[in-house]
Amino acid sequence: MNNVRYDAGMESPRIPRIGDTKFEVLATVVDHWANASFGPTVEEIRDAVGLSVRSSVQWHINDLLEDHYLERVPRKHRSIKPTEKGKRLVQILRELEDTYA
Repeated sequence: MNNVRYDAGMESPRIPRIGDTKFEVLATVVDHWANASFGPTVEEIRDAVGLSVRSSVQWHINDLLEDHYLERVPRKHRSIKPTEKGKRLVQILRELEDTYA
């Protein structure tokens, strides 16, 4: 069974769900931007998350883009960037993990 993390955002009455792997992809992008001020490559995300195939990483990135947790910076290499919504989600879920660990 896939573990699921919950978005505590206030955008809708339903609480959107985010899977562990998708969360790890998002957290990797957030952390990379915090440390380097530019986005990670797909290969860097793949290695950090432990996925074996680039297409799996791309699928998660596309899903996060569609959900507005990530955005692309036009005409820029390493253009994957977390949105404020994405940064907030990572912060909230990490705080919840620390509280209930």
